[in-house]
Amino acid sequence: MVSPVLFDPSNSSDEGCCPDESLFAIYHSTQASSATQNFIGALPIELLLAIFTHLYRSSRRLTHSGETWGLDNPLSSLFPYAPAAVCSMWRSVLSLVPEFWTRVVIRVDSQRTQSRDIRRYFKWSRNLHLDVIITRHRDEFEGDDKKEKSNVLKATRELVRHIERCRSIRFNVMYSSSLPSILHHFHQKKAPHLQTLKLKCKVDDGGSPPLKLVHWSFDAPDLRHLYLDARNFFDVCVDRNNWLKRLSNLHSLSISRYRHISKRGIDLYKLLRAIGESPSVECLELKDLHFSRVRPWTALNDIILDLVSMNLEDLSGDVFSEIIGFVDSGPVATRISRCAINACRFSLISYRVAFHDLSADQDLMVPLTHWRGRTLSLVNCACFHDDFLRDMMDGGLHDQSFACKAAKELYIVNCMNFSPGLLKTMVLKRRKIARRCLFWTHDQETLNWTFPIVAPITLISVEGGPVLSKKDRRWFEENLQSFHWDEEVLDSQFEGPGDSDTDI
Repeated sequence: MVSPVLFDPSNSSDEGCCPDESLFAIYHSTQASSATQNFIGALPIELLLAIFTHLYRSSRRLTHSGETWGLDNPLSSLFPYAPAAVCSMWRSVLSLVPEFWTRVVIRVDSQRTQSRDIRRYFKWSRNLHLDVIITRHRDEFEGDDKKEKSNVLKATRELVRHIERCRSIRFNVMYSSSLPSILHHFHQKKAPHLQTLKLKCKVDDGGSPPLKLVHWSFDAPDLRHLYLDARNFFDVCVDRNNWLKRLSNLHSLSISRYRHISKRGIDLYKLLRAIGESPSVECLELKDLHFSRVRPWTALNDIILDLVSMNLEDLSGDVFSEIIGFVDSGPVATRISRCAINACRFSLISYRVAFHDLSADQDLMVPLTHWRGRTLSLVNCACFHDDFLRDMMDGGLHDQSFACKAAKELYIVNCMNFSPGLLKTMVLKRRKIARRCLFWTHDQETLNWTFPIVAPITLISVEGGPVLSKKDRRWFEENLQSFHWDEEVLDSQFEGPGDSDTDI
């Protein structure tokens, strides 16, 4: 609940926020004539505060770690910035409540936030903890912006003055060269409350040569989520300055964006070794990275990746294969997007596997033949077709080596190159073989057991699939525990339950 004392207009001291009169003087002046009775500024301050408090609460969301700001609203409707832009009266009332300003949003695009406004936002939040977002409007990530770097630099200078109050810091910009340098801008800073640090860019356009600091330090003992571009990661997390070793509470790590502007790439094994030395990382994401070598010069037996979830995007085949080979225990979930999988020399071992946006020339069976997981998701995958279904249902007359033998759940999104009839045949054959087990029953507890030869398919969900006949639909509904089939192709990209939060 917002404290009533914060509604006292005497608490406001920002000279650029409102005229010399107090808020209540402004209010009473609007009541002077009947002509102004319908003017929006004539609303009683108590009513305005009630409305703004409702908007504040509706902008928040509950998570497993408590209440926080939502991150999925467009900039144009973001609280408190949208109502603050209506008039000086509204902005003055909003400035009285520090809780309203604990999400500091700074634009660095064509409508960049002015430095004086940034300073106001930090001031109005008083001494409360902050969530800071330095971003572009989602419609302004195309074209060329030569001013972005200087805009981000100005915002970063204001940010670091208040970094001790920050709970989360998110950069979402166009160029890697615009991102701040952790080695430089955060050196010798302390952020005792920082839990999330994300440095995201759309394009790797290079960057300035890193500084050489022998005793670099950035104290963030409570950091749990770290998202870095590759250059910042190698500056502070590899070799002498492996910052990851000091982040004992770090849960999730993302490294992204390194293109071969020159022929030289980054070292895959230095990257994997640094990750392996982290005491607590469970969730790993590697996106759009170019490596200089994909085979070690010597045998590497000391790199072990013990993960709960893994997300790999836009990686070459050799790199994908090497990373899979270093995963020691089976992650609960693995997501693979736009990677070359045909060269993979290892089988996936995750409980849940999701493939996104794979081209028709990829062979899903390369990493899946000996897969023993339960849940398989296929999203926008042209390589999912009838041959894959035949592999799932044909163990041969005297062969019990079924592909994907433990799979029980199939999620298929925007895939059109398969036959519903063959899918039905596959489900039926696996079901018949599974029924031969002595403990087969129809109850849920039994279906959760491990089947020695092949597991029955118990769930199928199709979004954006081929036409399904009424007869086949009825058969699926009668023979599966859970079934859904929608033939309409989805416009938005499918997001699974384990996906990362959405940035503005």
